[in-house]
Amino acid sequence: MQLLVCIIYLALAAAVVALRGRPAYPAAKALAGAGFCALAAVCAGQMGGSPWPWPLPAGFVLCAAGDVAMGLYNLRCRPAALLWGVGLFAGGHLCFLAGLWRRLSPTAGALVFAALAAAVLAWLLHRRLLDMGRLGGCGAAYCFAVSLMAGQSAALALAAPGTGTALFAAGAALFWLSDLILLFLYFSPRRGGRALHIANLTAYYGGMLLLALSMGRA
Repeated sequence: MQLLVCIIYLALAAAVVALRGRPAYPAAKALAGAGFCALAAVCAGQMGGSPWPWPLPAGFVLCAAGDVAMGLYNLRCRPAALLWGVGLFAGGHLCFLAGLWRRLSPTAGALVFAALAAAVLAWLLHRRLLDMGRLGGCGAAYCFAVSLMAGQSAALALAAPGTGTALFAAGAALFWLSDLILLFLYFSPRRGGRALHIANLTAYYGGMLLLALSMGRA
């Protein structure tokens, strides 16, 4: 069952890339989001219950909803959809962080990494290498949250080595990479083209695949 759901999810993710810029794009994102939520549930269920704490499942759902909002923004360029997307993804990251912190207290290394990432983004905004307009403060806060998630998951993988923690750390790293690409895709004076958009989608859906697979492992 796990393999079957994994194959279906990958097919749905590929459909998102193929439908980029077309009217069915948000719907394809919705199906792909449902796919990685289902994969996470199946992985946890087949292992007799996930070793990961409760807030993490909510993180998958919020990220799936945020991805749909971003798809609507891509298609219609409505600022409200972008705000919804950022807010839902931020909520997803907070859920993932809450789960991580229940397994390992916040680490200094993760906090320093997150602070440095947010400071670099603030510098890029100050130098106008990126332009987020009134969203600059929200962008820095979001950067801090997603970087903290990546740093904390790496710390957990080092503190509690195992397949599950390694998969989660790798998935979080790809998620972080997808958001880094997104910055230059949406907020750079030279907006990224097709190749950058595909790289963003590939990193994101690859990251969600690894995060989902980690749910059935310690």
